Amino acid sequence: MNSCKLSLALHSLILLLALQTAAQSAPPIAKQTNASTNADEQQIISAARARANACASGDAQRWATFVDANVRDIEGNHTWTREDILNECQQAARVIPGHRIQRLVSDFRFRFVGNIALVDYLYEYKENFGEVALNETFRQVDTFEKRQGEWVVLLSATVKVIPDPPVAKVDPASFGDFAGQYAWPGSQNVDTVTRKEGQLYIQTTHEDSVTELLPESADTFFTRGGGVGPLARVTFVRDKSGRVSEERVYSPADGQGYRARKIK
Repeated sequence: MNSCKLSLALHSLILLLALQTAAQSAPPIAKQTNASTNADEQQIISAARARANACASGDAQRWATFVDANVRDIEGNHTWTREDILNECQQAARVIPGHRIQRLVSDFRFRFVGNIALVDYLYEYKENFGEVALNETFRQVDTFEKRQGEWVVLLSATVKVIPDPPVAKVDPASFGDFAGQYAWPGSQNVDTVTRKEGQLYIQTTHEDSVTELLPESADTFFTRGGGVGPLARVTFVRDKSGRVSEERVYSPADGQGYRARKIK
């Protein structure tokens, strides 16, 4: 049961395939040495941090030096233009007593295709009003292009990171109640739930591997990193006699999902 990854992974995959296609049809590019790759990575990290700090401090003009004139930032169902982000950065320049903004970037991962780099990293936004703290964490993918020795952002895609709930202390002996097969309504798909060495797993028809289910409570489980996607929770439902009769797979945000009857 794969968790929903929103549009971030899709945009990254489409862009990566397009870049790979372009790279294959273009003249051969000299392979970067480890030294030059490391230098590029450090330059991109430095640029990403400087860009975040500039926006946090209200220095919108400095922020603009790191991005293309037509840069776009895709966040959920909204696309931010360069002007939108400039306006947001300028708001941080206002002097408000007790107000502080931090924008932190970390955990960088890179994929280079010629003069194009896909950079995946964590972006943390922290805002304090006195003792009131507002914190959000995003996973962001930036598309950089190297121009005259400098890396410039062409496109960003971000998705909010939803932390997993705490793992509940549940007796693994109870997991045997949930093992079995659950048929999707009106479909040939079947969820197979198995218990192995004190852990619970689920695998749907056509999936190549199992997904671990972690207990949120005695009968409700979550998938690690699932956030609030439509397949983020599994609740096993018992009948009047206490036997498990079905599973409910759903998103805790809106309840979207399905119920599957236990058939074996």
